[in-house]
Amino acid sequence: MNFWGLLMSGGDRKIESIKERLKLYSEILRILVILLIAISGGTAGLLFKLSNPVAIPLLFLGLVLTVGILFGIVRLSIRLKECLEELGIWERN
Repeated sequence: MNFWGLLMSGGDRKIESIKERLKLYSEILRILVILLIAISGGTAGLLFKLSNPVAIPLLFLGLVLTVGILFGIVRLSIRLKECLEELGIWERN
């Protein structure tokens, strides 16, 4: 155990753990939003190339990925909300 671990009480360690999870989840959320913008932009661009036979499977793949990323963003937002509520409970006590 490191020096700071010896100085921190159990509640402080729990609060720090929740804060680290919040940082991780917010970073993943930021990456997913950037990925959503990039993939949905590419998918929208494929709509103008429907005469190309390769564009149709890629368009389908882009739509599937867009829906999957949207689901991930919603799920991660729920997890962030839960962590914030848990942090609020620990900081009040």
